[in-house]
Amino acid sequence: MALYKMEIYKICHRKIFVVSSVCVIVILLFAFGMQVLDEEATVDGVRYIGYRAVQINRQITEEFKGVLTDEKVEQIAEKYGFPRKVESGWNHFRDANFLTQFVLDYNLSDGYMISQYDYRVGKKTCPIADSSLWAVMELSGKEIILEYYHGWSAFLEVLSMSMIMGSILVQLSLSIIFANERQTKMLPLIFTTVEGRKTDVYAKVAAAFTITGVIWAVIFLLDLSLCGIVYGFDGLNCYNGMVVDGLLPWPERMIPMYYYILIAVVLSLFGFIFLCAITICISARCKNSFHAVAVAAACFGGPVLAAMFTDGFVGIGKILAAAPVFMVIYRVIDDIYDIWLMPIGVAAVVSVICVLTAYRKYNGQQGF
Repeated sequence: MALYKMEIYKICHRKIFVVSSVCVIVILLFAFGMQVLDEEATVDGVRYIGYRAVQINRQITEEFKGVLTDEKVEQIAEKYGFPRKVESGWNHFRDANFLTQFVLDYNLSDGYMISQYDYRVGKKTCPIADSSLWAVMELSGKEIILEYYHGWSAFLEVLSMSMIMGSILVQLSLSIIFANERQTKMLPLIFTTVEGRKTDVYAKVAAAFTITGVIWAVIFLLDLSLCGIVYGFDGLNCYNGMVVDGLLPWPERMIPMYYYILIAVVLSLFGFIFLCAITICISARCKNSFHAVAVAAACFGGPVLAAMFTDGFVGIGKILAAAPVFMVIYRVIDDIYDIWLMPIGVAAVVSVICVLTAYRKYNGQQGF
């Protein structure tokens, strides 16, 4: 336990860890703030932006939440009208709110907006049976649930960006955990006895996974808390397509949001675990800290280059989704929604192999 605490202390008190941790938190807060500032809402001719717009959109949606019906669509149009304000440089109506934009996006009125040069202001509502939602309802056999879901869009965007930054923090913090001992010539002291050698390896591995878990948990909980405080947690009963890229009658766009969030969170967690295992394995094989950091960075970014120069996540290429850099990006779910357990299985198996390899390599080194 003493060695474990010492390893935790050594990692957490390095300047690179402290500075990088602060940077990750600042980036997360900045990214979340930008998501909030992007919100717009116009009610009774008054336009709101930012946090106030979020609260207005939440408030007006509360009255109509639940199963979407033609009557609700008509009531929305009667109460809030149809968006009509067009401004140069903007390819959406500038006087919409969450409800009127929803009606517009899913062809529940005769209006549309493709660009500032190609649009039509709505004049009447259209039945759900004539809208783009009907095919989704027929395929799923379920009604469309209307809730305020912008919070989950912000949560996912901030989560992906912050997890990438957190992954870099993990690499910078753990790449030197084994390599540094050899570089500073601490092995003769550490390897004085066989028992001390084994205990030190266990302590380093345990500390590495602890730090990784804490980094992941702080990012996840901070992002979730901010979204809950500002946006609320409504929208879990909606389809992921409504939140992400538009609801279409495709299986990957018809995943209930509560399940989609679960997949994204679990994938990111295993992505961090996998990254930790790879990083300590590399560290155990490198003679100095610089090489360890460089090799770890190359392994982290390598799958991105592979995806760029291939067909991406197609056929056998779906195995790339098991790379830590992709497991923390929620959009990869669209490509592996039906086999999302595959990258988790790969990550678990390879992580065990990496940890055992790191143990044998470091434990087998000579103390000089």
